[in-house]
Amino acid sequence: MRYKVFDVVLLNNGNKATILGEIDKVHYKVEIVNNEGKTEGISQITDNDIKDCISKK
Repeated sequence: MRYKVFDVVLLNNGNKATILGEIDKVHYKVEIVNNEGKTEGISQITDNDIKDCISKK
C-alpha cells in the first residue's frame, strides 16, 4: 500500500509513525513516537515495518 505525507501508521513493534516523505516506492522517511508519546527520532522504514494505517490525510 502506498502512504502519503502526514499519514499515521502503526508499526510492527507497537510504536506509531508519521510519514514525512517518500524515499522510493517501498521506503519512507518517518518520525517515530513510542507508546508514551515521546519522539524517538526520524528514521527510514519499509512497507514491511508497517502493520496498519491509523489515520490517512
